[in-house]
Amino acid sequence: MEEGRMIAMGVIAYTDYAIDARVIRMAEAASVHGYAVDLFAPRKRGAKRREVLNRVTVHRLAVRPFGGRTGAGYVLSYLNFFIQCFVVVSIFQLKRRYRIIHVHNMPDFLVFSASLAKLLGAKIILDIHDPMAELYLAKFPAKAKGLVYRMLLLQERWSAAFSTKVLTVHEPLKRDVLAKDGINPVKTFVVANFPDDSIFRPLERFTISDRIRMVYYGTIDTRFGLEQALESLARVERRESLYLRIIGEGDRQSSIKRTIRELGLESIVEFENRVYPLHRMPDILASFHLGLVPYLQSPATRYMLPVKLVELMAMGIPSITVANVPIRHYFAESMYFAYNPERSGSLTDLLTRILENPGLVLEKRRAILDGHHRLLWTHERMKYLEILGNL
Repeated sequence: MEEGRMIAMGVIAYTDYAIDARVIRMAEAASVHGYAVDLFAPRKRGAKRREVLNRVTVHRLAVRPFGGRTGAGYVLSYLNFFIQCFVVVSIFQLKRRYRIIHVHNMPDFLVFSASLAKLLGAKIILDIHDPMAELYLAKFPAKAKGLVYRMLLLQERWSAAFSTKVLTVHEPLKRDVLAKDGINPVKTFVVANFPDDSIFRPLERFTISDRIRMVYYGTIDTRFGLEQALESLARVERRESLYLRIIGEGDRQSSIKRTIRELGLESIVEFENRVYPLHRMPDILASFHLGLVPYLQSPATRYMLPVKLVELMAMGIPSITVANVPIRHYFAESMYFAYNPERSGSLTDLLTRILENPGLVLEKRRAILDGHHRLLWTHERMKYLEILGNL
């Protein structure tokens, strides 16, 4: 479709666009399908202010994503991004006449930065990746049911009411959390957070010879329980037969470095304190036998479907994780290793059992290859494009 005939579409996301799989998948799907996509995101150090990536025009605003641990810091960073988006998107709306603006949370209230666009006829999508109230309780459990928690619920409801449609990442989150929070299920649609099967493909070669190689990649945050996982690893008697590579950035990266050193795990744990663009991850993951996808049980993680788990499955790589509600909903138990983070020794026992019988990893891989085909972005992409078409 020629540029002059393309439908103008805006995307707002408080994220690093280079590594946010869901935002990338949706923006590229729209751009290939005939939408002229402008994406507005914060600007990390060294990133270009404007560039075109796979037909998506990325505009990076003069604010960096907050990486601290205080609620006030997050709020101030969100407000800064909100104000800049309101100004820039309003100007672009007058020039481009967006028909659709897709806003990814967090925060939910970013939808109001498209207020002028809505007045001028744009349809607004709110995409709830994570329910903010539940995630707040995971970060600050001492403040459960307090004023901030109630305010987060209220802004979620107002944001959803303002939006034309609400999207979310899986069925249990829509059914058990968002409906309970007061969001109308009739206007809520699931586009599952499944991996792009044009990027993540099954490995043709998969052999275990010497050490079992595990990988964790993603955000380094308290809710993922990496320190506790490292303590479990340190208690494994034959731990020299294991290797763990941690790849990522986040609030707890200093703590992870300290924990590795204090537990004497330097010979078997490597912490690569950086992130890679999404398209580079398959080549990096290809040398590993197991994914490590840990987290602590909390109101937020109970309904978290880890995208890393599904990406690894798409490559035929089994993972060690905690079987929460969406994982049980989408995957058979034969497709992953599960442990109980609330039982001391559970992960240690599981790692010991895998070391004693590496064939268990191959059994999980066979189960994944038999059943993962229905859990790919190809199917969800069609659902998303149908939603855009209906708008």
